[in-house]
Amino acid sequence: MILYLFDINCYCEYNKAIKRGVSIMKPSEMGLNEKLFGSEFKNVTLPNDTSYNFLYERNKNYMENVAIRFENQEITYADFHTIVDEYARSFYKRGVRENDVIVTSTLNTPEAIYISYALNKLGAINCPINPFSNEYMMIKDLEMVKPKMFIGIKDAYGKLKKAKALDGIDVITFPLTMSINDKKMKVLYNLKSFIDGNNVFKVDRKLKYVLKDGKDFKDVIYPPYKSGQISDIMFTGGSSGIHKGVELDSNGINCVARSLDFVTELKPGDVFMGNLPQFIAFGKLSLHYALCKNLEVGLTLKGLPEFFKDELYKIKPAGAFAGPIQWEHFINDVFKEIDPNFKKIDFTLSKNESYIEYLNQLKKILENCNREKLSLDFLKMAVSGGEQLKMFTELVMNMLLEELGASDNLWNGLGMTEMWAPVAVKKGKKSSDHVVGTIIPFNNQMVIDPNTHEELGIGEKGLLCVTGPGMMIGYHNNEEENSKAFIVKNNQKWLVTGDIVKLNEKGEIEYIDRLKRCFVCGIENIYPQQIEDKLSEIPEIEEAIVTKVEDNELQYVPKYHIVLRDKNCNVKSLEKKIDNLIKSTLGESSMARYYEFYDEPLPRTASGKLDPKPLQEKDIKIKKLTK
Repeated sequence: MILYLFDINCYCEYNKAIKRGVSIMKPSEMGLNEKLFGSEFKNVTLPNDTSYNFLYERNKNYMENVAIRFENQEITYADFHTIVDEYARSFYKRGVRENDVIVTSTLNTPEAIYISYALNKLGAINCPINPFSNEYMMIKDLEMVKPKMFIGIKDAYGKLKKAKALDGIDVITFPLTMSINDKKMKVLYNLKSFIDGNNVFKVDRKLKYVLKDGKDFKDVIYPPYKSGQISDIMFTGGSSGIHKGVELDSNGINCVARSLDFVTELKPGDVFMGNLPQFIAFGKLSLHYALCKNLEVGLTLKGLPEFFKDELYKIKPAGAFAGPIQWEHFINDVFKEIDPNFKKIDFTLSKNESYIEYLNQLKKILENCNREKLSLDFLKMAVSGGEQLKMFTELVMNMLLEELGASDNLWNGLGMTEMWAPVAVKKGKKSSDHVVGTIIPFNNQMVIDPNTHEELGIGEKGLLCVTGPGMMIGYHNNEEENSKAFIVKNNQKWLVTGDIVKLNEKGEIEYIDRLKRCFVCGIENIYPQQIEDKLSEIPEIEEAIVTKVEDNELQYVPKYHIVLRDKNCNVKSLEKKIDNLIKSTLGESSMARYYEFYDEPLPRTASGKLDPKPLQEKDIKIKKLTK
């Protein structure tokens, strides 16, 4: 038997109602699990509108509150909506219409937010791309969506201009310093921009002139919301490394933001740290949630991990959403401030004989800190998302939050662009170790057998499928991937996440591995992530990756790629130690048939995660050459 948050038949009826334009269905009518998230939402109606209109309705009673704080500027909710309206009228006069594809390339400035909501108000499709991505990928994104217009900072424009990728496309640019008051910073940035060849001299390309031209324009037609209409295309590399455009519905982000109302504890007027970029779903969702919650967003351009600690203490937010790499930088920077000779923490450490001792050593270091200066008593909710959180990162961060006076432990979760980011969340003081949380309100989960698609029960390992109002429409112009992404079961469309998980008795999702990494050895399923977790418990091992090697008798067998902490380690003795551990915990089939030891660090992805793909491809190539 599988644990559901609400009755599937009720949810199907809800979807049908939404398609008919009916917005009176209530979560209480869908049998939501009150044990997990309380009963506050009994009489709540799910949104059914554009993200801008939903935001406006949520802000009505808070117009005098500060919406955005940026570079010593305070923008009230009243001013915010006035400016968004000015942007929308100006873009409309420029020719932007419903369903027009607009590529945006910005960073965390107020302009980025105004542009996003103005395009939504006009019914246009916003396709944000990373302005600091490589030129090749940016061009691929443009070619994929074929936009009518490009709106972005000069840095992004400079890259694309050189490649002539914007030929025939209407272009509007603005300097990153448009909202910055610091004159010195403006001069330095403009100088750098000039040296890089990114200056834009044509008047008609500058955002400020577009806004000036459309200031008094009144004849704007704002289209009504249509369910299932594409509002955003968010680009994602995915775990496979394949760049895909995810088509999302404007109301999907509303429903996900609304679900967080019943998970989070922030109140109107609380400060929220706006550090995540708007070109990722997690960043856009976190900002939409904050503004719909009527929070005061402390917006920062300094989003890189090395700035995270200083910006956190500068903004002093009640809520901060960030990725594991930001929190790891924060931890190391705090201890570095206390002890300049402090060596960076190895967050790959797992539950071995020394980890408790290590935590106690870190606690002793904190005894010497300036607790007033490093206090985190302003922090009610610290959230980690974007990628899997290492267990030891969570342990150290929770210790740090507790010692420095924060209200709660670190929140974690499972998210994906295809669901407008959050799928499941784990509230701070819940169990750890591979638990990624409980499915959020208004979403549903199902665990299936990857081969038969039969539904599995509690404790059984299988493929996680999810559904909910934030689910993507599909991958843009990619029918091959769409055919793999969805299944229909119980008369309901489900998104296949590609994650192997199991549900525990509490209804929590326990992450095991990506399906693409799993393989069969004989008759046993092998989960490389589980093996790697066990290998991380061995003190002699710095890092490890498990791949598969073809075998005539067993189909595939495991290969361990290992970097040693001590190069003089007795390898034969270590191999025996590994074999005994794996055999006793995961079984004989998971034991290594091949070992390879490295003097250099193992390959990593752009986000810093260990990357098995190059090693797997290398082994396949060797196999082919030896045939």
